[in-house]
Amino acid sequence: MRAGIYLGWVGNENLGDEAIFNYCRERFSSLRWSSFEQLLYAPNIPQFVARRGRSFRHLAHVFKEELLYQKRLREAAVNSLFQLASSLGGEIGLLGGGTIINQSDYILASYVAVRNRTKSLVPVLGAGVMPPDFASAKSDWKDRRKNWVAALEELPIVGVRGPLSKNLLDEVGARNVVVCGDPAVAYHSDFAKKLSIARADRPLRVAINTGDCLRQLWGNMSDVQDSLIGLARSLKMAGHQIQVIPVWPEDISPCVDLAKKAGLERCAVSPALTSHTRFLKAIEHVDIVVALKLHAGILSAAANVPFVLLAYQPKALDFAASLKWEQFTIRTDELTSSKLIEIVSLLIDELPTKKRELCTGMCRLVHLFEEYCRKIEPMLLGKSPMGLTDRKVPCEFDAA
Repeated sequence: MRAGIYLGWVGNENLGDEAIFNYCRERFSSLRWSSFEQLLYAPNIPQFVARRGRSFRHLAHVFKEELLYQKRLREAAVNSLFQLASSLGGEIGLLGGGTIINQSDYILASYVAVRNRTKSLVPVLGAGVMPPDFASAKSDWKDRRKNWVAALEELPIVGVRGPLSKNLLDEVGARNVVVCGDPAVAYHSDFAKKLSIARADRPLRVAINTGDCLRQLWGNMSDVQDSLIGLARSLKMAGHQIQVIPVWPEDISPCVDLAKKAGLERCAVSPALTSHTRFLKAIEHVDIVVALKLHAGILSAAANVPFVLLAYQPKALDFAASLKWEQFTIRTDELTSSKLIEIVSLLIDELPTKKRELCTGMCRLVHLFEEYCRKIEPMLLGKSPMGLTDRKVPCEFDAA
């Protein structure tokens, strides 16, 4: 038994994060996986009572909540399982998907902490790299690409989401980085032989995804929303069927707002599609998707559904470049209602051709990603040819 420590965004009901972690567990199923955040939990009963015990009513409420949801017990159980797995076969780490490299000092420190805890190589699973020109607006952010290159240099190969991420690491000295694609492309395997071409003589089924970008986007969210509302009105006037799809609970309100202002019925807004299985089932019979959130676009592509991607952050351009889908990708700070209607109309006109091209491109990425997974699998299974298990990786951001 070996335990896998997953470093990545997980547990927030976000479609992309959960899809990537789920694939990690499926692809490397011989390991018992848990997120790094879960392992940080360490119960301290005396301290807990000291902090909570001042009010008996409050203490009773906390214990009642624990009996109902058992979050603390589950996290403690995870720690116990990892301690057992560690004693029987050891722990390994994996840096998961998402734009996680160069994101923050905390993530770098966590990566080094996992490397030193496991005393083994910690491979990268299709992560993205945060570009300095986008992140520098944050006052507390620093460009740590060189530190990341130093931390990753012992790996024989480092797979990142797309060519933009690779270039960002190459330009500061990396020599072991390859493009492996976003891990969510792997879900295309179930759809590679299910390609069906939409008839042009009927109204199309169009899904529109909008949501909350946490104010971290190119341009202004209100302008993006107005452009999507204009598109929805245009599609409705043309007789097409419209569905509005949130992929995170916080996206529901913007989706309802879009539907209301575009004159759509409330039932046109689906429940939040926070798992890849629910999303793929809902999207499989849609003709076109207009996606704001990155993984709404990636999973649409996985299901052979052509999409227009609104690049609210560099990560969308990174994926579009890996798929060669730049023609139907537009930055949100360049977006207008007329531009969006134009690009969607172009996709509609070329739908059969673009659907075939999309399937071909996704098959290529699936092959690329699976090839990469086979290369890092020996590291995860403890069969790495590199004898570095006793090396401690130094870092100025070592976690406490």
